[in-house]
Amino acid sequence: MKNNFIRLAGVLFIISAISAGILAWLNDATKDKITQNDLSASMSPEVIQAVVPGADTFVPYEDPALVESIKAENDKFIDLLTAVDGSGNNMGYVIQTLSTVPGYGGDMELYIGVSQDGKLTGMSVIAHGETSGLGSRTTEPDFWSQFVGKDASAEISEFDAISGVTKSSNSFLSAVNNAISIYSQYLK
Repeated sequence: MKNNFIRLAGVLFIISAISAGILAWLNDATKDKITQNDLSASMSPEVIQAVVPGADTFVPYEDPALVESIKAENDKFIDLLTAVDGSGNNMGYVIQTLSTVPGYGGDMELYIGVSQDGKLTGMSVIAHGETSGLGSRTTEPDFWSQFVGKDASAEISEFDAISGVTKSSNSFLSAVNNAISIYSQYLK
């Protein structure tokens, strides 16, 4: 009886180890494709136009070493992209960042566009956990359009927060200011 139990436990352990190995291999083999699909899904024409009007697509920034340097120094920074038009002309930068101040539902993830002349061009919330109908109002153009056209060389301190959702509003602003900091320090 005891021998039977040990043998069954050994068989179960081997099956579990093989399954874990296969899952780890599949995860490693598909992670780049999943990342690419997530990026493509978050770059619909509506998102691209909201972030950098006139752009057709976002492409990886030309200096991967700079992107890695920013990631090493700023744990809320996710990626740096270049917005290009149909002719391949550079329309500005797209900074993908998390908020540095958590909202009601945690960090918000945003694309923030900055023109070549250093003005905020637009933004889009990629992910958030804010309450539907309340904190989620920060994702709407009625809220974030107040930042468009602002100079990206100095942090924004005064803005019109949404009444009753100050925590979400401050979280959104912290992501905008993180993008401004990245632009000022690395791209200006």
